[in-house]
Amino acid sequence: MLRVLFNMAFDIDFREKGYIKEHIRRFLLYPNHWENKTNHYNIKLNWRSIKFTKSNKSKLSNSCGVYCFIVKPKVPNFIETRYLFYIGQTTRSFPKRYQEYLEDQEGKGKPRPKVFEMLKLYKDSLYYYYAEIKQSHKIDEVEKKLLNTFVPHINTDIPRAKIKPELKNIYE
Repeated sequence: MLRVLFNMAFDIDFREKGYIKEHIRRFLLYPNHWENKTNHYNIKLNWRSIKFTKSNKSKLSNSCGVYCFIVKPKVPNFIETRYLFYIGQTTRSFPKRYQEYLEDQEGKGKPRPKVFEMLKLYKDSLYYYYAEIKQSHKIDEVEKKLLNTFVPHINTDIPRAKIKPELKNIYE
């Protein structure tokens, strides 16, 4: 009926459809995890952010702690929107870990397809958030609590998923 009204043939660009499907992401938005006190940590973190680019590596402090990758689309005349993709930690230094991601983006690092895809597909909208943790023995604990709280879809090792079958492979 609509084709007759507009005198147009129906068509689908399957290449574009495939490209669009590459950008479909799933997120777990589960208030029970956010409110669960076992996921909270007792350290005040001062989060900083930089756009994930090669030139911004020099802006990082030479400390260690936790970090995450956030995709922030720039849409004119709209509220700031953020998508949490990945949470990690480093006991070396932020610049060293950041450099490894730059190498991953160029295909030189250890093959991690989900990380590579994030770094390539969203390179123009990708931000690196990081928070220094001076007590190095707390870094792993804070990362695990953040992973259990948000269950980011790029992370493959979620501590709670090892003991809770409902979380295993939720994005597969």
